[in-house]
Amino acid sequence: MVDKPVVLGLPLDVLFEIFWYLHPLDLVYLTRVSKHFRLFLLSRRKAKSIWTGALKRIDRLPQCPSYLSEPAYANLLFWPYCHRCYSSCDVIQWELRIRCCNGCTGDMLIGRGKLPLFVDQLNCLDAGQLIPIKPLTVASHVDVIKLNMQYKFVKDSLLLNDLIIHREKVTQEIYQHAALCRIWEAEVADQRRKELVDQRKRDVVEKIENLGLGDELESLRSDASALKEFDNLVVRQDQELTDSSCQVSLLRLQNFLEIKRGRRLTVLLQDCFKNLAVVVSDMTKTFKNNKNNNLKVFPQAIDICLLSEVRCMIDVPEVLSAEAFVDALTLRLPQLLLAWNSQVTRQLADLVRAQLGGIDNDVDPLKLAALVFRCSNCRSHVTYPSALAHPCLRAKTLDKPWVQLPMETTALGRRMSLVEVYENAAIEGFEMYPWNCTVLEAGGCFKRIHNLFQVLGRDPNSTTVDDMESCPIRVTCKSCSGSRNRMILTYRTALIHLVRNHSDGKADAVWGVVV
Repeated sequence: MVDKPVVLGLPLDVLFEIFWYLHPLDLVYLTRVSKHFRLFLLSRRKAKSIWTGALKRIDRLPQCPSYLSEPAYANLLFWPYCHRCYSSCDVIQWELRIRCCNGCTGDMLIGRGKLPLFVDQLNCLDAGQLIPIKPLTVASHVDVIKLNMQYKFVKDSLLLNDLIIHREKVTQEIYQHAALCRIWEAEVADQRRKELVDQRKRDVVEKIENLGLGDELESLRSDASALKEFDNLVVRQDQELTDSSCQVSLLRLQNFLEIKRGRRLTVLLQDCFKNLAVVVSDMTKTFKNNKNNNLKVFPQAIDICLLSEVRCMIDVPEVLSAEAFVDALTLRLPQLLLAWNSQVTRQLADLVRAQLGGIDNDVDPLKLAALVFRCSNCRSHVTYPSALAHPCLRAKTLDKPWVQLPMETTALGRRMSLVEVYENAAIEGFEMYPWNCTVLEAGGCFKRIHNLFQVLGRDPNSTTVDDMESCPIRVTCKSCSGSRNRMILTYRTALIHLVRNHSDGKADAVWGVVV
């Protein structure tokens, strides 16, 4: 014999006080714990007030209908299992007062066409007035059996009409209560969605702050459109933030905030950028008018802006006022122009050395007589030093800022450095890209030029322009010369002839030395 649970031996007022704080689902589970709990909690005399109080504490829940007991109502509302096979089932058939999984529909539901024949023979407008039917014309098997029994009991008596009236009244009450329950269910789902969104937002913000982007996130609060975009990106999703979804969401958010940081920085630095552009423009004009200047190419404002020394000046606007910044920049600009020229010349020399290879360390690659650049963009050929000012070394002015910027296509999860953010802010602020020599190809015609220098008896990897200026040897292009006249060329005119007439898929030149 199973002993009575100890808790049931407590005084009744203590027991009621304990049960009073339980959720209806807790009470449902208790009815399945033991026979003693079940007898106690399903006793209308003893436990009705417990069930009634538990249901009243559920916010906006419709009252228990007259056709259901409080335990049955709580079981329908909160016990998340099929009423037949006890498998998980979240869908409630409100009109039918059951939970039914897909596997039990054949046993628990009856289609409209399979209802008893007497239902259509009774004096009523529609079968749905006698028996609760879902919008998809499906009735509960239990309701059909109950109606069938009631009909057999009164079919040959005067009580048949009373049965019809009673059934119509109960069915109408079921429909009305089902409508209220659907509204409550939608409100609960909406509230749950909001709770998930709020919790998700708190989790996301915490993780973003741990990544060091809390200040950037705080700056969005004053930008309604950006804040809405931030919410729509990952926050307004009615799902818990799991480890897998967190990883993807944070990568997207991080990229989003990096872009916003660059745009915000652009706005903050606009005045500095404008002042810098004016100073650079004026100083450039001064240098151009000075015929004794040694500059091979003049920079744009963005080139000066990206120099580390200038970036340090712009990064601390609280230290330097606008006037002090202009004065400091004007004082330092002549040295900065020279430094930038040295920098781009060195970059071009490194590119030549990397692309050609085999150049001696004591040889300046930019002074090689065989050096001819080909632009991968416009396919034209240029020589040094005019290559430094080739138009394709600068991208065209941006028609739509940020559409083509590197920040917009940053790989998810790669944190941009402050230098990269500053560079992209400058690109948008000046609406152009800085000087970049990577479009130049030093080895495009080098093989064919190598053949020319073999005829001249010189090494293309070490012979400089100064060496060839004193070279008395003249050559002729046998491929282009006729039988009666031939082309007599110096090494420089031979180079020009070669890139114009024997490059990019054209036949190679055959050279001969003029005796």
